Amino acid sequence: MSIFKKEIIFSVLGGYVLGKMGNEIFGSETARKIYTKCATAGFILKDTVMEQVEVIQANATDIAAEAKENAEEYYRKRDKDYAGACDALRGKDFSEAEDAETEPVEEEAAEETEAE
Repeated sequence: MSIFKKEIIFSVLGGYVLGKMGNEIFGSETARKIYTKCATAGFILKDTVMEQVEVIQANATDIAAEAKENAEEYYRKRDKDYAGACDALRGKDFSEAEDAETEPVEEEAAEETEAE
């Protein structure tokens, strides 16, 4: 027999032995109990995580609602302040303010002509 044929025979025989051992080990009653306990722990973990997710979602909803109320209050106050400023400006005479703004411009123009 050649070496190649011996390797094939040992590989097949080793695979058969490992398969039988694996079937006995993983198919035993003890292994079944271990699998059941691991699955039970997984379900308990999933339920615990989902409870925490629900609490976080409820808190996030409350925070979002409060933030929306704060934003609406801010805009109401801003609009009220803007309306008050407009009311204050309605009665003011702006003709004097326009004259005061044009005088420095005329003085700057006169200074530029003297410098030339």
